[in-house]
Amino acid sequence: MIERTDNRLKTFMIIAAAAAMIFLAFPMPVSADAGPKASITVRVENLPEGEVYLDLLIEQPPIEDGEYGYRYGEYEWGVDPDYYDQKMLSILKAYNVGGWRPMLVTGSTLPMWGELRLNTRDGSAVSEFGYMGVPNRFKIIAVSESGEVVVSNVIDKRTFESVVFFDFSTGVAKEQAPMLPWIKRFAIALAVTLIIEGLILLLFRFSLKQNWKPFLLINIFTQIGLHLGIVLTQLALGTFFAFAAYIILEVIILIVEAVLFAKFLKQHSKLRRVMYAITANILSFIAGIFIFVLTSFM
Repeated sequence: MIERTDNRLKTFMIIAAAAAMIFLAFPMPVSADAGPKASITVRVENLPEGEVYLDLLIEQPPIEDGEYGYRYGEYEWGVDPDYYDQKMLSILKAYNVGGWRPMLVTGSTLPMWGELRLNTRDGSAVSEFGYMGVPNRFKIIAVSESGEVVVSNVIDKRTFESVVFFDFSTGVAKEQAPMLPWIKRFAIALAVTLIIEGLILLLFRFSLKQNWKPFLLINIFTQIGLHLGIVLTQLALGTFFAFAAYIILEVIILIVEAVLFAKFLKQHSKLRRVMYAITANILSFIAGIFIFVLTSFM
């Protein structure tokens, strides 16, 4: 019976290791412009019927008065006036109140991509702005097909990848609290980790009754450290580097948990405890990749 169990463990560990190696073997595409770029995602609610254009207002004088967009080196950025409704576009271009003007329509010193026209569904839409010229301080301006203009309050951007909720009916804009998505991600990741590593603990024939305390405390401790590191990285540098930090931190956690489980788990040899830690971390790492990706789009 013991020999059969050991064979199952060896087979399970080989499969887990092979899955991890296959996953990591796929090369990630890299380009010269692959570094992180700041972004602003505007989630709009209570939109009217018909087309609506949305832009960001900034406190800068126009780069070249009389032209749409701007030139950056050999590239042209901004909007193509022939692509949009001339009446709505002219309303945006003419707006200049208290030094605030539309960024996409009238240009900036650095390039930023975005789409003026909202793709509205059931009164809601999502508008995204990104690249080098994303402002840290801005307002939101929206123009409806009927000519109605709605301008939001000032937003002082707090995160590298900012998410702002904007209500067209009231003009109120509010940046999403930076920690809320991460609290949700931490709760999901901790629950999944405890389930996966708990099942593997039983598969390695450790008694949960005798080992629940070190198992629980070690996992909570390492998950807090992992997510704190990812949060700080994403707030400062964005998702690209946060994902890289996740991989590095998981390697560190594997080593830390191997040492801690070898010392504090009861039953069986230290080698078996270490092999449990390695197997459990490989599988929870793979599960964590999917959690990271899925929660990044929630």
